[in-house]
Amino acid sequence: MSIRAGCRHSGRAFGVWAFYTKPMALRIKQLREARGWTQEVLAARSGMSRSQLAMIERETRPANTIRLNAIAGALGVSTEDLFESNPRERALLELIRLLPSEDVEALIRVAEGLAAKSQA
Repeated sequence: MSIRAGCRHSGRAFGVWAFYTKPMALRIKQLREARGWTQEVLAARSGMSRSQLAMIERETRPANTIRLNAIAGALGVSTEDLFESNPRERALLELIRLLPSEDVEALIRVAEGLAAKSQA
């Protein structure tokens, strides 16, 4: 299941996906290039086509967990390592994982309210 599909409220799905996509896409590209690999090499090692990988790196196609696991495995990193490694964000994600789903939904509503307030 992709992060986008994992969000129950379709109105929020794009916002959640957009939050993760850019750092993840950039991180995949950075890790690939650090190994001196082309998209073809990583795609082959991940069991997908080069065009699928290119769309993930360009942020035009969401990557489901199966593809993320395959990419991470090919790169020799954890799936978590594909996301931006900001210690505060990782700590927040760890706390969120401990919450029951209804509390996560409440937290999303609070965060959306704070974000809207800061953009006003």
